[in-house]
Amino acid sequence: MNFQEALTLLQAGEVLHREAWPIEEGYLTLMKGMKHVWKIVLNPAPNAGNFIFSVEDSLANDWKLFDVPNLVIDVPVTEVV
Repeated sequence: MNFQEALTLLQAGEVLHREAWPIEEGYLTLMKGMKHVWKIVLNPAPNAGNFIFSVEDSLANDWKLFDVPNLVIDVPVTEVV
């Protein structure tokens, strides 16, 4: 899909990814109540930040819906004394 179609889907609550991106680079989402698009990176650990679209991104026709994987995050538990 093209960039305009991708933006419309982001506004509708979908999460998107470019086929040119490795899966580890994550996906884009428009979080409720926010005005900026966020990129959720999956590896090495889930992380989020504002995404700035490049000219290449805006001209791309390889946008697609992204199935967010169920990630198990292993966080060590420390005992509080």
